[in-house]
Amino acid sequence: MVEGEGPAGPTRSTGARRGARAVGAVRTLRDPPAMLDRFELVLLFVLATIAVQGLIDVRGSVLAQLFTHAISGLALIAAARASGARRRWRRAVDVLVIAVLLVSLATLSVRRADSGDAAVPPETLWLLAAALTPVLIARRVLQHTVVTLQTIMGAVAAYLQIAVTYAFLFQTIDAFTPTPFFGEDVSTTTYMYFSLVTITTVGYGDVAAVTDLGRMAAASEAVLGQVFLVTFVALIVARFAAGMPRGSSSLSAEGVPGSPSQPRTLLEALNSAQTHEPPPVDADDAVPEAADDPDRDQSDGRA
Repeated sequence: MVEGEGPAGPTRSTGARRGARAVGAVRTLRDPPAMLDRFELVLLFVLATIAVQGLIDVRGSVLAQLFTHAISGLALIAAARASGARRRWRRAVDVLVIAVLLVSLATLSVRRADSGDAAVPPETLWLLAAALTPVLIARRVLQHTVVTLQTIMGAVAAYLQIAVTYAFLFQTIDAFTPTPFFGEDVSTTTYMYFSLVTITTVGYGDVAAVTDLGRMAAASEAVLGQVFLVTFVALIVARFAAGMPRGSSSLSAEGVPGSPSQPRTLLEALNSAQTHEPPPVDADDAVPEAADDPDRDQSDGRA
């Protein structure tokens, strides 16, 4: 009995784990998280981060810097819940944001007490948190089988969050290199402005990176932004086109009540792609020719 229990123990434990995972998956399908696919909240936090960092110069203000970072942390927390991550991963994200916020507060306080100037905040601490947000969003959006308004909001939030991440990266490079990123000291709003101009490949030329590392970082943002558009957004467009009603079912039949009409706006197209049902099959058309009356076939044979 003892020899037989050795192999059976791991087998039962493995089966129990698989059964628990299956039960968890079924529960997730039946009772999804409350914030699943709530990418409008993530987009709101990302836009708030861009607005604060692009309009308010936070140099010398510890409170303003913490407020800016806290908004970015809230975007990560919202993205973890909207992406449908497991509970332990959501808790890990919460702990990460709180820990980074506390370490950032301590670092800013020490820098301010030592030199009296905190021109560049410790953005390195927020690079990981900012970089995780678009990854979580993209992971969930790619799981959508039907393109909805939430899918579009998630794609926009991920794209803009890449710009926020590079703004943190530019400030980090400026903090740890002897030469300023732009060749001179600038306000913190310039980094967000430069990141948005770079990712959209506008290139006004009023500010530019002067160091080799800064130029490479700016070039990588421009390439990543274009790759995101031509691959990730292209996948969304392809799935949206695949979900669009096709054939005669998408054309309106004038004078026939209840006939489906072709969507006129994007919202109508999204709703029709999600709720469109195939037209009912006529009962006469559903009966195959081989299922005709056998008595009639026999009478035709005698004739």
